[in-house]
Amino acid sequence: MPRFSVIVPVYKVQGYLRECLDSILTQSCTDIEVIAVDDCSPDNCGTIIDEYAALDSRVTAVHLPQNVGLGRARNAGVRHATGDYLLFLDSDDSYTPGALLAIDERLTATDGPDILVFDHVRTHWWGRGDRSMTADLLASAGTDTFDIVSSPQYLHLFLVAWNKAYRRDFFTGHGFTYQQGLYEDAPVTYQALMCARRIACLDRVCVEYLQRRRGAITRT
Repeated sequence: MPRFSVIVPVYKVQGYLRECLDSILTQSCTDIEVIAVDDCSPDNCGTIIDEYAALDSRVTAVHLPQNVGLGRARNAGVRHATGDYLLFLDSDDSYTPGALLAIDERLTATDGPDILVFDHVRTHWWGRGDRSMTADLLASAGTDTFDIVSSPQYLHLFLVAWNKAYRRDFFTGHGFTYQQGLYEDAPVTYQALMCARRIACLDRVCVEYLQRRRGAITRT
């Protein structure tokens, strides 16, 4: 059983996909599996995924017969996951060097919380931006764990799938699933934060969040 299952939903990102997958597979923490879900992408993404799966046994290629959208593609990846923790990474984003090792170390130090939240930076075509607006919240948590009842301010954390590590038994045991439509990760994030008995934070930038000039759903 690997430490991490990294689920990557893939659709129309052939120009970014290799950088994304390389950022995972070159991490210093190697106890991982990568589940790349081809959401019936009309470009060469499916071929790229198959190439990586042929070269690295840690990569599992999942090809969906029809396009189901970002949320349901993530759900398909979860069904193939076997790791202790689930991580979700969008296929036009990437991990910073050493991110998974830092996440692993914080999970160990906090004795296996239900959820670990980490930081990101927005990366534009002209360069890297600043840290997230909730960086202070992440820093203030230190190495303690908490729940939302005692620390409701943490509901202000960025409501996305890819800045968290979920204990797989916790995630699947509660039956969390992503739905169709835009901003599909916000409801799951709220549900998970409310259900978690122990939440931890990592005051470290782990994800480069690409701000695409075209093609990003957040620009609709």
